Amino acid sequence: MKKWRFAGFDDSFKVSGDISELKGGKAVIVGCVTSGVIPEGFMFDRIEIDGMDSTEKIETMLKKSKFWEQIRCIFLSGLTFGGFNTVDISKINEETKIPVIVVMRRYPDFDAIKKALENVSDKEERWKAIKRAGEVIKLGNVYTQIKGCSVEDAKLYLRLSTREGYIPEPLRLAHMVATAVVHGESRGKA
Repeated sequence: MKKWRFAGFDDSFKVSGDISELKGGKAVIVGCVTSGVIPEGFMFDRIEIDGMDSTEKIETMLKKSKFWEQIRCIFLSGLTFGGFNTVDISKINEETKIPVIVVMRRYPDFDAIKKALENVSDKEERWKAIKRAGEVIKLGNVYTQIKGCSVEDAKLYLRLSTREGYIPEPLRLAHMVATAVVHGESRGKA
């Protein structure tokens, strides 16, 4: 049987004291590759908190991965990593030719996001990336934004990559590793 490999990315960083202390700091971004729901490998890098490098870092990690040519779908835990380091899923899909699915537990509050963007540089570029991500679609118990595949394919990828619950296994594992690296142990849910 053909293996279906999936990559999932999540981040973690410490927030202690004044939030303004985070500017210029680094967040951890972790990628996990699974064959279906079985973990096969991890990727790791750092991104700037509130920076503009998450799209490039994810692309680089993927292209360096030994699984690069076998990845069927890329899952992201939201559109922002490291604060407001906004991922451009359209660009990732164009550069990798791999479908990208953003997975969220709740429908995003776009008004609050737009307001929060007032506090970071390049707010227009970030907002454009958020808008390019497209319509938010509820699939089962999660909300998604999809680039590079049909809704039917997205449902299939979610089903084949989810062991239990609602979150794809590569996202769940990437979250566990990222929080363990930053906090010394895994925290919370992906």
